[in-house]
Amino acid sequence: MKKILGTTLVAMALASGVMADSAYIKGGAYSTEADTSSKPSTTGYEVGFGGNGHFESTGNFLFGGEVDYGYQSFKFASGTTNDMSTYGGQLHLGWTFIDDLDVFGIIGYYGTAMDYVFFDGSTDTVTGGGVRYGAGVDYTIWEHLSVGVEYTTTDYDLTAGDGSSLGKTKFTNIGGNIKFRF
Repeated sequence: MKKILGTTLVAMALASGVMADSAYIKGGAYSTEADTSSKPSTTGYEVGFGGNGHFESTGNFLFGGEVDYGYQSFKFASGTTNDMSTYGGQLHLGWTFIDDLDVFGIIGYYGTAMDYVFFDGSTDTVTGGGVRYGAGVDYTIWEHLSVGVEYTTTDYDLTAGDGSSLGKTKFTNIGGNIKFRF
């Protein structure tokens, strides 16, 4: 994971060196669904920092990345709750259309920590990491403000607090965000 995050930070530095005003701070909300038998879903929130470079000499090619932190809480019918934190980095590769519309693919690596409180009061922490992939669209409203939509899927390889493997679980997110560019 350190290599992936390191690569993301290098990509962000390269991209922001191409276009000085490409760095941004991002805040957003998303709907998420876990690919388990009960298909729980909830609303999550995220903050992030990133940068995209626009290579006009290559026909508006876009390259960049960001690091993010997200939080969401699941409540199950059984009375169990799951507070889930996510953190990671992602790379962007795409194209800029009509000078204000960025369309890009997303690939990255994210970690998670899930704190379960079961109906009987017992607790457990589940951790894991996995590859995130998806697509995004950003539209610049003003020079320093854009709005966006992202659709991502993350395949987490989960481990229980006692060290036992829980296998892979897929989380799918779709959400909107606001980016303040500087």
